[in-house]
Amino acid sequence: MRLRAAVVALAAAVASSSANAASAPPRSLAQKCVQTSGVAATPFWLTASDGTRLYAIEAGSGATTVVLMHEYPADLCGWLPYAATLVHAGLRVLAFDFRDFGDSGRPAGKRASAYGRDVRAAVARARTDGGKRVFLAGASFGGVAALTFGPQVPVAGVISMSGETRLLQMNALTAVRRLRAPLLILGSRQDGYLSVAEARALLRNAGSKDKRLVLYPGGFHGWQIVEEAPYAPKARSVVLSWLRKHGG
Repeated sequence: MRLRAAVVALAAAVASSSANAASAPPRSLAQKCVQTSGVAATPFWLTASDGTRLYAIEAGSGATTVVLMHEYPADLCGWLPYAATLVHAGLRVLAFDFRDFGDSGRPAGKRASAYGRDVRAAVARARTDGGKRVFLAGASFGGVAALTFGPQVPVAGVISMSGETRLLQMNALTAVRRLRAPLLILGSRQDGYLSVAEARALLRNAGSKDKRLVLYPGGFHGWQIVEEAPYAPKARSVVLSWLRKHGG
């Protein structure tokens, strides 16, 4: 009887610990990223349709929200320098960690289609919080997700920074055929992950009537284009002008 009681007590303790962990608030942005680039945001849990919790932040204000989707393998911390730029420009930003990355949940099962749930949850949250115009902006892996799942969500436009044609079972080259929202693709001519030919193929395949490809010299990839490249100020200006043109 004593052994049984001990087992029951242990099970109860484990269940209590799991419940407490599930209800615990996300850690602060400073604890997670250390360098916040001046972005002031209180993290929150964004819940996808299958119950997976995603670490997320919102910053800035206004009727236009840019949903930032990170690279692989990384998390939203890599977006903070650029997020600060967008906030300074008067835009609202929502950034999150995809499932299986950063502080977000790691459910069992295939990931590719489930990433679409994460994108839909982020867009829905942006709209709930007053985003009359929501744009998707993804870098590398996040760009592939933007191109793949952008056709499935109500957005004012899609921005891909070096998003590849295929990655982790996502096929952007095929999915982008169904995209109708305006599209902006940024890339570099010596990128080892997205060649010029592949970038042009994505643009050609896109179902959007309003679409543009901008290629820069060198091999800078993903968010490096707007954060670290020598031409980053020019690239940031291109993106901001494009957002303004489309109601941002």
